[in-house]
Amino acid sequence: MTTKNPTYNYTRNILLQMIIVFSLLAGVIVWQRHIIYQIYIANQVNTVGWAVNGGIVLLFICGLVELVKRFFEYRNQEQAINLLKTNIKNNADPLIGIRQEYVVAQRFLTLKSLTQRRANINQNVLAATLIASESSRNSFLKFVHNILILIGVFGTIISLSISLLGASDILQSGGQAGGLLGSREAAQASGLSTMIYGMSTALSTTMTAIIAYLFFGYFYIKLTDTQTFLISKIEEVTTTILMPHLQLNQDPVVRDYVDKGALPHLDESASENQVLMALIREIAERQQQAANQNSESMKEVVDILQRGFRLRSDDE
Repeated sequence: MTTKNPTYNYTRNILLQMIIVFSLLAGVIVWQRHIIYQIYIANQVNTVGWAVNGGIVLLFICGLVELVKRFFEYRNQEQAINLLKTNIKNNADPLIGIRQEYVVAQRFLTLKSLTQRRANINQNVLAATLIASESSRNSFLKFVHNILILIGVFGTIISLSISLLGASDILQSGGQAGGLLGSREAAQASGLSTMIYGMSTALSTTMTAIIAYLFFGYFYIKLTDTQTFLISKIEEVTTTILMPHLQLNQDPVVRDYVDKGALPHLDESASENQVLMALIREIAERQQQAANQNSESMKEVVDILQRGFRLRSDDE
């Protein structure tokens, strides 16, 4: 009875979630477009709000592009695992259709090289190396995740400072005793406009940073979950498929040595056998020399007996 190998589609589900979430966000933006227009465009007196919001959006888009690239990369990694399992199940070359830079291909080549060199395979070391390698690739994403909310706070501080400047203008215009009524009202109106603009900018920058942080933070956590999932599947495939496959394809004599734990002494035994064969050859040569000497001695004894008893030799 054979069991069907499971197909891993973890990353595909996350990409579908990303499409659904951003579709909902786009729908909300279209639905509340009038309010968004008032907050982000109509009440923007100068370019401070646009600059801060633009920086938040630009950083969010850069991080989002990197996230999408990584998710598609891990999607290909999952497909490579599924393809390798199918190849081994069909008794084909495990790396058919799999690029060598994929993690599962590198793991297979590493195990194959260690097996051919008859080296000890420490799977814990391989797993720790893979975890460190994947974690080191998250530096930019960590930076974006940590800096998004700080940019929003920075924009809020700038906007509140602008509001305080507007309030200061209102107070100064109210305290001028000798000023004209028209100029005083104009100064108060200008200060009030600056104050409202500052509050509106504080709201827009804070709202932009929070929304960007929530969406990016969620999918950043999903990326780390995907890394954990992929690493766990690599180790599972290594233990249940790759190592048994490589051991099964070994030479039977070598596999017997491996099973008995005598493989480290194979080279030592071969050296001892060579020394033993050399001793055997030397003993055989000495015995041959002794046999030749005995043959010559027997000939001399026969000659002496023939001459002593005056016997005919074979030559006569």
